[in-house]
Amino acid sequence: MWLGCSSAPTSEEPEAPVPTEVQAPAEVAPPTPPGRIGGQPILPKPVVIGGIANADVEAGVMARKAQIAQCFETQRAQDPTLSGKVLIKFSIDAEGKVSRSATRSTSLRNDVVENCVNAEVVKAVFPKLQSGRFAIVQYPFVFPFP
Repeated sequence: MWLGCSSAPTSEEPEAPVPTEVQAPAEVAPPTPPGRIGGQPILPKPVVIGGIANADVEAGVMARKAQIAQCFETQRAQDPTLSGKVLIKFSIDAEGKVSRSATRSTSLRNDVVENCVNAEVVKAVFPKLQSGRFAIVQYPFVFPFP
């Protein structure tokens, strides 16, 4: 084979291109909506940020324990295998009222229970904040409720 402008023959053959595998693009999972598995890890105990004691948050939520348990038991009557965890994030204003509540993550995957629990959390009453205008709480619920 002749290469370039040189008139001298060469015995080297050009290398054949090495075939490369074409990989299919990796499937991209759709973004996880808020409150679904994969979003926020479900914590083992409540996390409180702001001017209220953890014990006061626990007492306020536990005052609604019967109603929260009823949210779950109503749905479990329809599905005896129903169980899981739900992480609820809520805000407490300076007066001790819940201003908003939302599901951050869940393995329960039951919108009826999750919406009911959020509605019950909004009804919870807490003491006035010790400082600041609001407190943020992330509270894990494990169902069946202990």
